[in-house]
Amino acid sequence: MTTQQTIAAARNAAPGTPAAKIPAWSLSYLNNSTTYLGLVLAVCGGAPVAVYFGWAWAVAFVVPAVLGLVVLVTFSVRQMMGEESIRKWMTATQAALVAHWMVCAIALFSTGEPAGWILAVTIPCSWSIHVMYSGHRDLRAMLAVLSICVVPLLACLLMSSWTQFPVWAAIPATVSAVLMILSIATSARLANDNVRELEKALAEGAATRERLEFAIQSAGDGYFEIDFNTMTYTPNPALARGLGFDPGPKDMQTLRDRVHPEDADFVFNTLASVKDGLTSGWKQEIRIRIATGGYRWMQLRAQVIEANAIHGRKLIGTVVDLTAWKNIEADLRAAKDTAENSSAAKSQFLANMSHEIRTPLNGVLGMAQALEADGLTPSQKEKVGIILDSGKSLTALLNDVLDLTKIEAGKLEISAVPGDFLHTMKRTRQLFQSTAEDKGLDLFVRYDSNFPQRLSYDPVRVRQCVSNLLSNAIKFTAQGEVEVGISAKPLARQDGEPQSFTVHIDVRDSGIGMSREVMDKLFTVFTQADGATTRKFGGSGLGLAISRQLARMMGGDITVTSQEGRGSTFHLTFKAQEAHAVAEAAPATATKTAEPKRSGLRGMRVLLTDDNAINRQVIKLFLAPQGCEISEATNGKEALDKVASGEFDIVLLDVHMPVMDGKEAIKRIRANEKWQNLPVIALTADAMSGDREKYLALGMTDYVSKPVDQRELVAKMHAVLRLDAPAGSAPAARTGTTGP
Repeated sequence: MTTQQTIAAARNAAPGTPAAKIPAWSLSYLNNSTTYLGLVLAVCGGAPVAVYFGWAWAVAFVVPAVLGLVVLVTFSVRQMMGEESIRKWMTATQAALVAHWMVCAIALFSTGEPAGWILAVTIPCSWSIHVMYSGHRDLRAMLAVLSICVVPLLACLLMSSWTQFPVWAAIPATVSAVLMILSIATSARLANDNVRELEKALAEGAATRERLEFAIQSAGDGYFEIDFNTMTYTPNPALARGLGFDPGPKDMQTLRDRVHPEDADFVFNTLASVKDGLTSGWKQEIRIRIATGGYRWMQLRAQVIEANAIHGRKLIGTVVDLTAWKNIEADLRAAKDTAENSSAAKSQFLANMSHEIRTPLNGVLGMAQALEADGLTPSQKEKVGIILDSGKSLTALLNDVLDLTKIEAGKLEISAVPGDFLHTMKRTRQLFQSTAEDKGLDLFVRYDSNFPQRLSYDPVRVRQCVSNLLSNAIKFTAQGEVEVGISAKPLARQDGEPQSFTVHIDVRDSGIGMSREVMDKLFTVFTQADGATTRKFGGSGLGLAISRQLARMMGGDITVTSQEGRGSTFHLTFKAQEAHAVAEAAPATATKTAEPKRSGLRGMRVLLTDDNAINRQVIKLFLAPQGCEISEATNGKEALDKVASGEFDIVLLDVHMPVMDGKEAIKRIRANEKWQNLPVIALTADAMSGDREKYLALGMTDYVSKPVDQRELVAKMHAVLRLDAPAGSAPAARTGTTGP
C-alpha cells in the first residue's frame, strides 16, 4: 500500500465509527516519492564530502541524514493521518535534519574550492524552499527552522562578497544578500498564510460534507456517484450498508443487477443520455434489490457535476427510501377498493331488496286500488284506505333508503332543467292542502313580487326537500298555521354567464317546537327527537338528513330555528340560474285530412309484458275502466313476436324478465325503423336515482316505478299517446318519508 492510500484510508473512515489507533511506524509510510528523492540526495550529498574529507566523514554524514529523513517522513505521515500531537516532534526532527545538512554546507564552503562554494550555497537554498512549503501552521516554528538555513547562507554570501570583491562592490552585494534573506522570510510568511487558508477551506469543505451526509443519513437516505471517465458506481457507506452490500466502487453491471428489471432500461437509457450531454439529470421512482432478497422502492434524483481541476465529469444522485410510503399507499388503495366494493355490494343489495319488495308490494297496492274503485261500504273503504296509506309509506321509506345509499356512494346527481319555479311550489302546496285542511290548519305560500319567472333547477329534488319540510310542519302542528316564504337573492354575475340566484325557502309552523338538544341531532340519519316522538308521529328519521344532503349538493343547506311550544322555522337554500322563457310554438298549419285527436284510451291496443302474473293482473285491473284492448307477453322475446305479428298503440314493458329482458327488447324495437316511434313505457321495480334517465336513454318513451299508481300510469299513457289528460288524474308526487 502506498503512503497516499494509507492516509486516504485513515481519512475516509465511516462517520461515527471509533478512530483507529495510528501505528507508530509502518513500511507503507516510506512508500512515497519524498522518501525516495531524499535517500538519493543523502547518498549523492555524501560524495563531495568523501572527495574533500574522506570516506569516513562521508559515512558520518550520510547515515544521520538517512535516519533523520526516515523519522521526519514517518512523523509527517502520522500527522497527515490525524495525529496532531506529533506535530512538535516533526518540527524538532526537521530542525535537526536541516542543521545536519547546514554543517555539511559550512564544511564544503570551508574548502575554499569553487565547487564547494556552489554546493554550500545550493544546500541552504533548497532546504529553505522545502521548509517554506512543508505545511507549517506555526509561523514562528517555520521561521525558526528557516533561520537554520538562511544563517549559513547569509554567512557564505557575505564572506564571498568581502573576500572576492572590492569594497565598492562588496557593499551592494551585502545589501543584496540581506534583501534576499528578507525576501525568503516574506515568502515564508506568505506560504504560511496560504497554508492556513487552504487548511481552513479544507476544514470548511469537510464540515459541509459531514453536514450533508448527516442530513441525508438522518432522513434514512443515501447518495452515490458515477464517474463517467471510469464508468464506476460508488454509493456512500450508509447506502451500501443499508442495502446489505459492501461499500466501495462497483462496475455498471453490478449496478444493473441491483436495479429491478422493469426499471433498468429506463435508468440506463437515461444515464446514457446524460453521459452524452443530452440532459443534465432526472428524477424517478425505482426499485432497488437488497442483499437479503426482494426490492425497496426508492426515489432517485440525479444531477451532473461538470469536470473541474479536481475531478472529471460525474453524476451525483440521492435516493429516498419510499418503501414505507408505498406500503401505506398500497394499504390505502386496498382499503379504498374494499370500501368501494362494500359500498357497491350494499347498493346492489338494496337495489335487489327494493326490487323484491316492490314486486309483491305492487300486487298489494294494485289490488287495493282496484278494490277501492268497487262499490264498497264506508267501513270497507276505510280499511282499503289504510292499506293504501301503509303501502305508500313503505314505498316512500324504500325511496329514502335508496336515495341515502346513492348519496353515500356519491352516485346521486343533480339534474337542473329550466322551469317555472313558482308553479312547482304551487303544485307542491296542492299536495298538502287537503292534509292541512283535515287538521284545521291554514297553509300559506308567500313570495317576492320580483321573484324570477323561470329558473334552471332540479324540480324533483327541490320538490322532495320542500315536501319533506311541509310534511313535517303539518305533522307536528296541531293548530294554527304553516307558512312557506319564497325569495331569491342575486349573486355576483360572471361575464357571459346567466344570472345566478340563491333561492331561500322558509317553512314556518306554529307546532310543538324543539329544544337545542333535539336540534343538534335533527339531521342525523335514523334519528328523531326521542322515542315518544317516533311512537306518536311515526317516521324513519331519514327525511331531513337526506334533504340537507340534497340541499348541499345543490349549493345550499337546510338550517332550523325553533323554540319549544312556539313552533319551528326550517330555512332551505340552494343555487339556481335564471332561465330564458320558452317561446310558444306557432300553431301547425292544418292539413287537408287532419286526424281527429282522441280523448281517451278506449279501444287502444296495449301490449302488456311482464313475467309476473300478479303484476299483469294488477295492470289489467287498472286499465279495465279505460276500455283498452290488452294483449299479454311474459318476456321480451314474446313481446317482439307479438309486435311483429300485430299492430299496437303502446307497449307496457317490464325490465327484469327471463329469456329476454326489457333492456334487450327495447334495443331491438328501436333498431327496427318501423317501430322507432312506438310508445313504450317501462314498468320496473328499479327505483334508484338515475334509473329513469338510464331507461329513457335506452329508448323507453317514459318510466313508471313499481308499485304502480293507477292515476300515474293512466296519465303517462295519455301523455305518450298525445291524448287529452284524464280528468282529475295527475301523476303522484314523491314526497319522501314524513319523519324528521
